[in-house]
Amino acid sequence: MWFKISEDELPDPKMRNVEYALYAILIVYFFKIYDSVQTLTSFPEFVEHVIPSTFKPMAILMLVLYSLLPVFTISLFWYRRNYVGHYNFEDYNNNLNIWQ
Repeated sequence: MWFKISEDELPDPKMRNVEYALYAILIVYFFKIYDSVQTLTSFPEFVEHVIPSTFKPMAILMLVLYSLLPVFTISLFWYRRNYVGHYNFEDYNNNLNIWQ
């Protein structure tokens, strides 16, 4: 992404495929956030079990880090759209100059 921005290049099919894969991975991120919230809220149900004192801080840390992943991914989409440009593959062959 940084190379595309610094060299002022057009988006290519590889970049599009990576972005589409990140859309699918974004669904996994939201599932992991849901799973972490469910684990953290089920903590009081296991009072009679021996649970380490570091469980709750680690669960909160994991929830925060899992929540940052979609934020970074969506910001990457925003940066690509604003700084690299939209995917326009009809005009891609006209702007292709392999000697540049």
